[in-house]
Amino acid sequence: MKKTIFDFNLKNKRVLSISAHPDDEVGGAGGFLLQAQKQGAKIHLVLAIDPGEERREHSFEEERQKRLKEFEKVGTILHAQTTYLGFPRYVFPSVDRIRPLIKVMRKFRPDIVLTLSDEERHIDHRAVATLTKKAIWHSGRNIFPEYGKPFRTQLLLQYEADNPMQDITFLRDISDVAEKKRALITLYASQMQRKDLAEASLSLNRFRGLMFKSGTYSESFKANSFFYG
Repeated sequence: MKKTIFDFNLKNKRVLSISAHPDDEVGGAGGFLLQAQKQGAKIHLVLAIDPGEERREHSFEEERQKRLKEFEKVGTILHAQTTYLGFPRYVFPSVDRIRPLIKVMRKFRPDIVLTLSDEERHIDHRAVATLTKKAIWHSGRNIFPEYGKPFRTQLLLQYEADNPMQDITFLRDISDVAEKKRALITLYASQMQRKDLAEASLSLNRFRGLMFKSGTYSESFKANSFFYG
């Protein structure tokens, strides 16, 4: 597939990010979000999955609160509205899980939705990608009147998080905000203690940029358009 540099103006756009876990959104699309914030876009970060997890060094609740605080801190840096849905791990895509996302979409009315790639190995990542697509579609239909008028999002961008994507549609040069992206990822200190996510993410961005001649650092996306009929 031909790769192109994705470089439209984000000024006055409304960008909705839907991630599975805290750090997915900045690892996969932190440069995009920083550029959007810089250009005056309105950003809404949605965290779908409960980040609580039993660890040797932390209890379930301690891990949850630590990661939620990190998520809120990232939201503050991006001047973003934040929403936490608290779905259980290994979530199954169902109507009950789609409803909260429809509610967010109809209220925020995004021009662009960001979420994880369908190619992710993590089951929660793939589940959130599926939920997001279904929510976009149903948000545009004349159903669920309790959530307001239907809203039809025109563009979904899916990004790579835990593993590289094969099916890439667009590359966006993030060289101007690469170091700010590194700093944003390091705000997730609980995860950085376990592995250097910042170096992993920026190394992939560096590879993309150099291999496809799209800047020193580039983020990769698969674009999906919706036709509602």
